[in-house]
Amino acid sequence: MSRLRSSSPYLVIGAVFLATVAYVLTVLPGRSAPPAESPSPSPFVHSDGLSDSFDGYLMRPVALPTVRGKDIPVSFHILGPDGLPLKDYETVQERPMHLFVVRDDLSGYQHLHPTLTDGLWSTPLTVQDGGSYRLYAEFTPKGRGTLGHPTVLGVSFLIPGDTKLAPLPGPAPTSVAGKYTVTRLDGIAHLNVGRGTLLKFQVADAVLEPYLGALAHMSAFEVRTQALTHLHPAANELTFHTLFVNRGEYRLFMDFKVAGEVHRAAFTVFVT
Repeated sequence: MSRLRSSSPYLVIGAVFLATVAYVLTVLPGRSAPPAESPSPSPFVHSDGLSDSFDGYLMRPVALPTVRGKDIPVSFHILGPDGLPLKDYETVQERPMHLFVVRDDLSGYQHLHPTLTDGLWSTPLTVQDGGSYRLYAEFTPKGRGTLGHPTVLGVSFLIPGDTKLAPLPGPAPTSVAGKYTVTRLDGIAHLNVGRGTLLKFQVADAVLEPYLGALAHMSAFEVRTQALTHLHPAANELTFHTLFVNRGEYRLFMDFKVAGEVHRAAFTVFVT
């Protein structure tokens, strides 16, 4: 009898322990806060030309400029997920490939359309000053469709020697393109980050002709990173659908055609 009484405290402790374990395993999980949801994939994830590869595609340069001059040969392959040169592309804004060139101070912008021969893209390029430049190859692989974002890959090249850097112009409501003045209809209003916005323009005293399947073509570069943002033109009006994913300054280049000649306007905008 005394042995039973001496062991009873241990039995009580054991019973309490088992009850506690049962409570933790069965009751608490139902009363605990639900686990935090994992973040959804960002709707803004797409290529911006700051990398030579994206989504299984690789831009492999064959010839890049090393000195300044006119008509310097540039050539490159776009390798597909199978590691072979890609030969089939969708036609977007009347071209299978749009090639952009800009210096790291966002001067020297060029918009070119290279030719494709057996998987090799090539074009002549004029480089007027030294500095660090980047090539942006914008394309859509065949079968992907033309409504979404194109793939944009990029490679950089360096031109040694004296360089005259160009300061970034501040925001302005107008831009002079040859003998034409282009007006941003909302002036210098700031744009909102992550929110779709329509940018509307007007060219005074000009009859615009279709250029690359629209009234104009526009590319936007983030000043801080030089990331390229593709802006989609609206049909039959000088308007562009924009959605910027980062705050800061952007430099916009707009090409339009009048009387068979292409002109270029440039704007700086703030995104807040």
